[in-house]
Amino acid sequence: MTVPVLLHVDIDAFLASVEQVLNPQLVGKPVIVGAGVIASCSYEGRRRGLKNAMRIRDALRICPDAIVLEGRARIYRCFAERIFDICRDYAPAVETYLDEAICDFSGTALLYGDPMKPALAIRRRAREETGLAVTIGIGTNRMVAKMASKAAKPDGLTRVLPGDEDEFIRALPIQDLPGVGPRTAELFSRMNIHTIGELRALSEDALRVLLGKNGIFLYERCRGRDTPIVCEREVPKSISRETSFHQDTIDPAEIQGMLSYLCGRATKTLRDLGLLARTVGVKVRYSDGQSEAVSRSLPEPSATDREFQKAAGVLLRKAHARRASLHRVGIQISGIFASASDQPGLFDPEERRRWRRLDRCLDTVRDRFGYSSIVAGGAIEFLGQLRHDSHGYILRTPSLTR
Repeated sequence: MTVPVLLHVDIDAFLASVEQVLNPQLVGKPVIVGAGVIASCSYEGRRRGLKNAMRIRDALRICPDAIVLEGRARIYRCFAERIFDICRDYAPAVETYLDEAICDFSGTALLYGDPMKPALAIRRRAREETGLAVTIGIGTNRMVAKMASKAAKPDGLTRVLPGDEDEFIRALPIQDLPGVGPRTAELFSRMNIHTIGELRALSEDALRVLLGKNGIFLYERCRGRDTPIVCEREVPKSISRETSFHQDTIDPAEIQGMLSYLCGRATKTLRDLGLLARTVGVKVRYSDGQSEAVSRSLPEPSATDREFQKAAGVLLRKAHARRASLHRVGIQISGIFASASDQPGLFDPEERRRWRRLDRCLDTVRDRFGYSSIVAGGAIEFLGQLRHDSHGYILRTPSLTR
């Protein structure tokens, strides 16, 4: 069975670091970005006692020589997107956040071997192409990968090997557990619980009484097991799935089949995280290097394969407008938010209810027997053509065809 390999890519001191890249005179100085409170501060400022969410007037009392900048959101977004594009050059599955990304390299062992290779390449290219340092953590799920990157900051790279998760997280402070915010950490502190290992002394029932559904999730997480979204700051900005073809192609069935497969992978991730999304986008790259991207909003937020694949098919016809072969195709889902309930709406049409039930059945089988246990839709096109393992088809990532 394929062992999951997840990379958490985190841009170090993101907003402040961008300002230092744009103005070298700020390098080595305590830099604050924010209005009213600190949105980001440089590591020079952190060593002086500054931290995110601190009121700027309090920060200036601690560090009077700090340089305060209001920030430039559009510029920051450009820097982040460039790094996310670098991640997509190596990983066929990427989820992006404000200044971080989760890259899924599961099933790519035949392409890369050691996942440290693409991790090192991402760090090197991020530095060369943007001037920014990124820290990367590698683990068998999102949570462990994120905790590994936090432990490696700044400008580091850490891998938690399969089987070492328990030893790695046991002694970490409770506030390092994703989903534990300041108030929850304070609650545990009053209970004399300071490390993740100590949290395991509480039963699942006790945590449920204390924190409701999130308590059940934290019961799993403190044991190194990932769960759906616990809090809003864990909601990704986008979920991308893309790959290059093994050979450039103009075959409509092959192109549509690959897009269908990638769409199915993206929407399953939505459902696994308990999310809905409003927007779908399709991107193609031609053999001559030119690219085209189009997107549209769905009539209603959704997480069903059927609705996203139908929209993606329409967008593909708009994006692939030239009579030229394609090198790469991808899908991006955005406008994402946490669903208040996984139950169908009272007034949902019966057809939508059927598609939801079908998705749940397929997810159950795939979670138990692997994604490749069921091949559906246009992905059937690749049976007997592409190699696969329990994780799915073994795709050819764009970086390997350059």
